[in-house]
Amino acid sequence: MKTTAIIAGAGLMMLGALGQAQAQVSGTPGSPFPNAAPHEIQTINGVPCRTILDRESNQRIPVQCASPTGMIGMDPTTTGSVLMAPAGQAPVSGTPASAFPTAAPHEIRVINGVPCRTVLVQGTDQRVPVECASR
Repeated sequence: MKTTAIIAGAGLMMLGALGQAQAQVSGTPGSPFPNAAPHEIQTINGVPCRTILDRESNQRIPVQCASPTGMIGMDPTTTGSVLMAPAGQAPVSGTPASAFPTAAPHEIRVINGVPCRTVLVQGTDQRVPVECASR
């Protein structure tokens, strides 16, 4: 009986520690993502990332990660990193008239129907957008 109580107590402490760690990543002024809801945060290879829902694939994709080298990606609540797409049917990347003239084709991801230039988060296999073309 005493052993069961000790194991149950240790389990509850672990659950509390996990909840506290999640709270420190999002929703508090000192956290990396103070405006993010807890369900928006995913840890990818040990790196906490803020995600958005891609309605086309119904999957959450990272848009901003707190890597050891600092924040990578764009804040989904701002529009400062959004580019105006050129008029017409110009290619998305690689040409002077494209939305991302210096981007390689593998850097472009379409998120909710909008092409975005992405960068690789160091230490992971995830790419996060750093700028997006408007619709």
